Amino acid sequence: MNTLFTTFDFVKQKAKNMVSTRDRAVGTALVIGGAVGAYFLWPTVAVPAVAGAMMKPPGAAGFVISGTAFLANPQLYFNILRTAGAAAAAAAYAR
Repeated sequence: MNTLFTTFDFVKQKAKNMVSTRDRAVGTALVIGGAVGAYFLWPTVAVPAVAGAMMKPPGAAGFVISGTAFLANPQLYFNILRTAGAAAAAAAYAR
């Protein structure tokens, strides 16, 4: 039982040392905030990297466009392709 209190006192002293000055407190808050942000935002950052694959556009040979942008609004792509041409459509959907 004494070992548990000794360990708790050690952790308590370390935590107190981490925030004993304003600079250390700000640094600790930034590290904790960054870790929490990375934990919650990582899926948001990772999904577009996987889903944002490039693809060959239909009707515009020799170009590459964002597959995610095309799947989000293919009607706009074909409208630009008909009215402005393949280069303009590919540029509008470029990554």
